[in-house]
Formats: sequence, structure tokens, C-alpha cells
Amino acid sequence: MTSVPTSRTRAGIVLAIGITTVLTATLAAAPATAAPTAEAPTTAARTGAHGAVADSGTVPAAAALPTVQRGLDGVRGSGTSGSVGTGKAGPGGSRFDTGARPAATDGDSIGIQSVIGTDNRVRVDPTTVFPSSAIVQIVRTTNGTTWGCTGWLYGPSIIATAGHCVHPGGGQNGGGGNNFYPRGDFQIIPGRNGTSTPYGTCTATQLLSVNGWTQNGDETYDYGAIRLSCAAGNSTGWFGMWWQSASLTGTATTVSGYPCDKTFGQQWRHAGQTVAVTHARQVFYQNDTFGCQSGSPVYQTRAAGSSYCTGQCVMAIHAYGLHGSSPHSTNNHGTRITESVFNNLITWRNS
Repeated sequence: MTSVPTSRTRAGIVLAIGITTVLTATLAAAPATAAPTAEAPTTAARTGAHGAVADSGTVPAAAALPTVQRGLDGVRGSGTSGSVGTGKAGPGGSRFDTGARPAATDGDSIGIQSVIGTDNRVRVDPTTVFPSSAIVQIVRTTNGTTWGCTGWLYGPSIIATAGHCVHPGGGQNGGGGNNFYPRGDFQIIPGRNGTSTPYGTCTATQLLSVNGWTQNGDETYDYGAIRLSCAAGNSTGWFGMWWQSASLTGTATTVSGYPCDKTFGQQWRHAGQTVAVTHARQVFYQNDTFGCQSGSPVYQTRAAGSSYCTGQCVMAIHAYGLHGSSPHSTNNHGTRITESVFNNLITWRNS
């Protein structure tokens, strides 16, 4: 993690900041962009870019789910709503505090500083109210260096996150099974609030991503998941999510996670923005973020009766700060939940 990454993966890895070591990378060229069109239905064969891979264990190939709907306007889409949970603390796995540690300064590394203009983030306190309770801090300590990411529960015992939080990407070796990062180095802390861990700390039982990230290092496929040793989601609740063939531009956005420029373990949120630009596999927004917020949910509160998903519904997984050319250079951005991403996430949750 401390060596200079290849150009296809520099921007992604730089967002999983080393809390005790800072990774400095050269600016990567911006990836090719695409028009905001829907992906074709797919069975996500393991050999394709969305083909699932894991650090170990059985990885079922995602099948096209029979829930695709078509609205009166012809828009295709599908989704699943979340759960508010019991709201009670625990069980959440082992109950111990990993301890607060100061974040290292980010230096001048491109892509880390993602506050756009005035910092409009606000601290989330308390974190025991849904959906804040369903947002998790991911802590990975490898060879004495601690790294931070964010994730979000979308079932009782599984979280979604950025692919670069579980695998270095681009064919690189993270040191664990199937070149993922070592599974035993992870701690997942739902609803953490500084030194308080109201739902305990969970460990990882499986790390998941797709070939488009692990082999190709393509930021438009930068997504993954972690299967947990606990069922904290029954207490914290979990997010819903949805995909649609139409553009998301203008959709209200909230991004909340665990940035490393703030006190370690505090959750911070920026709401009140909208999607600025929609691409086929990414969305772009002005919500302020910082390193270690990679994997945060980009979500909208959708009213009862809304298509595909109601309540707290995720449309993208935050992964990148400013880099390259417009719109990448002027917006924070994340991996869009497309039909293929949705099918993989649901298959992983249900298997």
C-alpha cells in the first residue's frame, strides 16, 4: 500500500488514506466518460468486468433479478427498500473500543482533499439513529499502518463499500487471499461515535469485488462488499438501494462517512446537494468529503410511493475526490448503482 500504484489505480488507492502513513501519488489520467445510458441486462458472468471475485469461498455469479420494472415514462429500474432495525445497541459482535488515533495530514496528494470551497459537513451526533447507525467505519491495520474507509449495511450482516477498500486493484497484490487485503486486518464498527462503539465491532468473513476493479483497476467498477461475523444490521437497520435507466442528474444527495481530517471515529455528513452529472457507471456531486470516506453511501430519502425504493435509498458508492479533467476535476464522484451492480450486491447479500 505504500508503493506508488500504477496509473490505473492511483486515484482509487489514494482515498483509502493511511492514518499513520500518507500515500502520495501522481495524478492519473481521467477515465473515458460515457453518456448516461442504461447497461444492458446481464447475468454477470465471472469473466466479465462485473464478474464477482472474493478473497476465498464460493462466489456465485449474479443472475439478472426478475424485479425490473418499467414506469409510465418508459424508465427501467428496480430496487429494494431498507430496514430501520430495532434501534437497540448490540449484539454487534465483540464489544471493545479500538481507540481514537489522530489522523495524519494529507499533504498535497491529489484526490485526497475533496472539500469543495467552504466545508459544509456537519458532525453526526448521536449515531444511534437510523440511517447514521447503519453507516460503518472500516479500520484496516496492516504491518503497523492503519487505514480507514467507510461502508454501509444493506442487510443484517453485509456492507457495501468501495472496491479499493478491500483490494488494491489493477492486478496488484494486497497480501491476502486472491490478492485482496488480509481479511484478518479488518475491523468494522457500525455507528461509531468517537470512542463510543454502541453496536460493538465486527470482523470480516469474506471480501468481495469484481474483475473490473481487481484486474483492470477501472474506477468505474470500483465497488465491493464485506461479509460480517455479526448481524449488527438487525439492530442498526440497513439501507435500501435502487437503479434506474434514466439520468440521476438533479437527484438530491446526502453523503455521510468517517473522514480522516476530523477526529478519528467521528461521522460527518453533507446533505442538501444534487447529482451534478450522470455517466453510465458514475455519478458526480458537490457534497464535501475527505479521505477515508471512500465507500460512503450516496443516498436520497425517498417518499412513500416512490418507484423502486422508499426511505433511505442509495444510488452510488462514494469513491473519489477531484482529479483529472471535468467533471472529475470539479466534482466528487462515486460508482453508480446500475443494474449489474445492484444484481451483484443483492446476490452477495442473499448467498
